[in-house]
Order: sequence, then C-alpha cells, then structure tokens
Amino acid sequence: MKKRKIILDCDPGHDDAIAILLIGNNPVFDLLGITVESGNQTLEKTGRNALNIVQYLGIDVPVCLGATNPIIKEVEVCDAIHGESGLDGFDFPKLNIDFDSRHAVNFMIEVILDSKEKVTVVTTGPMTNLALAMRMEPRILDNIEEVVLMGGSYQN
Repeated sequence: MKKRKIILDCDPGHDDAIAILLIGNNPVFDLLGITVESGNQTLEKTGRNALNIVQYLGIDVPVCLGATNPIIKEVEVCDAIHGESGLDGFDFPKLNIDFDSRHAVNFMIEVILDSKEKVTVVTTGPMTNLALAMRMEPRILDNIEEVVLMGGSYQN
C-alpha cells in the first residue's frame, strides 16, 4: 500500500494531540513533519506541547516552530478550553528532544518542493504557516495533493 505523505500543521491543544496520535504511527500515512504555530496557546507553549506529544508517542519526525501571530487578527489563546499550558491534564516526562532548526514555513516549502510525490497538508490550527508558505513560494501549490483542514468560524 502506498503511504500518503502528510505535513501536519497545528497548534497543539487537546484536539491536535489526538490528530498527532492518529497520524503519527498510522501505517497509511508517511508523516513528513509537524509544523507548529500559535493558536490554542502561544507558540512557545504549542511548540512544547508538540514536542511532548511526539516524544511520548515515539514519533520520530521533525517538529518546526512557525508563526507567532495570525496574519490578519490578534492572537487569541484558548486557555479557558485547553488550560494554561494549552494541553493541561497530563504531566509529560522531561523532554529529551528539540525542535528542528528550520522555520516551519521554510520546512513546508523545502519538503513539498523536494517530494517526488504530492504532499497532503493537514491543518488543525490557524493555517498561518501554510498561507505564508504559499505566499513565499507559490510553486508548492503544484505539489500539494490536497489541504485537509479542521474548520472553525470567525466573527468580526
């Protein structure tokens, strides 16, 4: 069976932790990396959450920090929903891994352009990293199979 190549772009709170769990060790997916942005919490916290999750689950992929702020509106963290850490409710062991040195946007561009097969981008966060990657390097659109997103709403 041919594995679907995936980049997961997220802002890990509880919902994104489940996405990482479901994609990370699933035999139908080839998880190329996880890109992180602010959203459910600050980038510092969502990034740490992503590292904690992949380390705990034994998922060996690059985790890259990305956008600290949305493109259009102000950051709105969800500490009332996901807690102060963005992933309250579990005490993870001490971290022994670190972030990939590439910025999430650069990682997306590099991986998508270099892939011999089209890549699916799964976004469970604000989509800022993907928007910036498409803006910086529109050629990636030719090698994106599809974008699968977790929808939400915005009221102005």
